[in-house]
Amino acid sequence: MDIIDQFKNKIINADNLDVLKQIPDSSVDMIITDPPYMVSNEISLSRTNNKEIENNETYINSINHWDDCWKTQEDYLDWCKLWIKESVRTLKNNCHFVMFFDIAKISYVWEIMKDLNMKCRMPLFWLKTNPPPRGRKVDFMRALECALWFTKGKILPDYFNYKLGQQVNYVESAIPNNDRLHPTQKPEKPIEVWIKYLSKENDIILDPFSGSGTTCCVAKRINATI
Repeated sequence: MDIIDQFKNKIINADNLDVLKQIPDSSVDMIITDPPYMVSNEISLSRTNNKEIENNETYINSINHWDDCWKTQEDYLDWCKLWIKESVRTLKNNCHFVMFFDIAKISYVWEIMKDLNMKCRMPLFWLKTNPPPRGRKVDFMRALECALWFTKGKILPDYFNYKLGQQVNYVESAIPNNDRLHPTQKPEKPIEVWIKYLSKENDIILDPFSGSGTTCCVAKRINATI
């Protein structure tokens, strides 16, 4: 049995760095993922009219601590370099890597990818049709989520399904309505569009951060191997 077979069509609950190191070089056809952004500890809401909170102190929802396990941004970016390097190693030549990322930090990822000789393509976007309202009511609703698209080596016609037609670099879709069981769950529609354009049927798709399993669900439905 090929060593990659032990990972096919499986959701593995483990440290992704440990698992990635076991995946052979150049063995997956596409990577699409949504890593932690290290932004939850930046999210706060001031309840100025709540009498139960003394002195208008900042209220922070318990959900805000789900991705704050790094002490500094430098620690976080060092960790990103590790998992990105391992992921790129597993990717076949001429294949694609798409990752959601904090739009305020994309320049760091761009540099990491350039150092790994990855071709930086363009940002892709999920346009939220139901963006959440702003609690403070002093800024705009955030309706765009950014994903970065890279290619390992040259992009070939076989790895961009132009036969599907012209496609803009954004996909419109609502935020999933699941009572927020996952704080940053992505919808299936953008994942499906990008997998269809950037891979072929029965290709092996790797998601190092499966989250709520969106990539897995989409890959299974459109006959990819996750």
